[in-house]
Amino acid sequence: LGARLGVFYYGRVIPGLALWEGTKNQYPLYDALAMGVQMMVFTYILGRTDPEGRTVIDIWADAKAATRLRSSVLSVVGVVLIGHLLYGAVFAPHLATKLGGWVTAGPTAELFPGIPNQPP
Repeated sequence: LGARLGVFYYGRVIPGLALWEGTKNQYPLYDALAMGVQMMVFTYILGRTDPEGRTVIDIWADAKAATRLRSSVLSVVGVVLIGHLLYGAVFAPHLATKLGGWVTAGPTAELFPGIPNQPP
């Protein structure tokens, strides 16, 4: 919806794997799939609880730390680390496809008036 409303633009996409390909509002389907998988994994990790109401990360942190404070700190660090790893898992395919030269479909019109589109 953001690309369609002009909130953001994708300058280049993989040919055949985008909605409205070749237009200013093109949107790569693989982006939505990657973000969906990211959210599913993060939701499972943060939402799955044991009978005591502890998440998978809380259980792990409790097993590794001796005190409640250390367990809490370890739990927060674990959530932040997993969040970054999942974000990297979404970003890495974008980088790989760009560096591999597969991201070639783009609009012919300027994305922003008066500013030429960047070269591929």
